[in-house]
Parts: sequence; C-alpha cells; structure tokens
Amino acid sequence: MAARLIIIDTNFLLLPFRYKINIIKELDRLVEKNHQLVISSRTMGELRMIGRRIGKDGMAARLAIKMIEAAGKGFTVVENSDIVDDWIVSYASENNAMVCTNDSELRRRLKAMKLKVITMKSKSRIGFV
Repeated sequence: MAARLIIIDTNFLLLPFRYKINIIKELDRLVEKNHQLVISSRTMGELRMIGRRIGKDGMAARLAIKMIEAAGKGFTVVENSDIVDDWIVSYASENNAMVCTNDSELRRRLKAMKLKVITMKSKSRIGFV
C-alpha cells in the first residue's frame, strides 16, 4: 500500500518548540494509515533563515531542522522554486495529500479544493479542520 503524503508548512514545524507538541507522534495518532511527511526545499530555506535569528522563533526553527534531520527517511524534501503556499496547494492537489498548516489563508484555499487540512486544535493537540 502506498504511503499517504502529508505536506507540512513552515508554521506547523514551529509548533513543537512553541507549544511542546510532538507533531510526529500526533500525526501518527491522527493519521492511522502508512504516511510520508513532505516538505518543500523552500520550507527548509525558510527554517534556515528563521533559525539565524535570536529569540524564540530562531530557537523554534533550529529545533524544527533538528527534528527533520533526526527523522531521516521520515521526511521527504521536494525541490521547489515556487512560492511555498502555491506549491503546497498544487502538490497537495496533484498527489491527494493532506496538509498541516496554521495559516488561515492557506487553509481556506485547501478547503475550497476539498483537500484534508490538519491544524492545531488546542495548545496540546492537532486535528482535522
């Protein structure tokens, strides 16, 4: 059985530091079938740029990069030169992928296309919208 693709947006990758949410475990709980986490190469670039900052955002981005690196094959980085949100919508549509994001405009676009969206539901859990 092919793995279900789950695209993760930059803002969602910052949750573990900000809210002490283990997004990997939460996704395993929420999405019972075999799944593969996907991020854009531009998302990695955004994380690296944010990670250079001093303060909570920088620390959150550095933690996200470490989490991605530690997960190894659990994450697939897809090369992309488009605007990240446009790529997410296009890639999700083409691959019937779920998307993890807290960006309200991106959620609206994805829901209009009848795509599954996962977001933070409380300060300790994630869920479908």
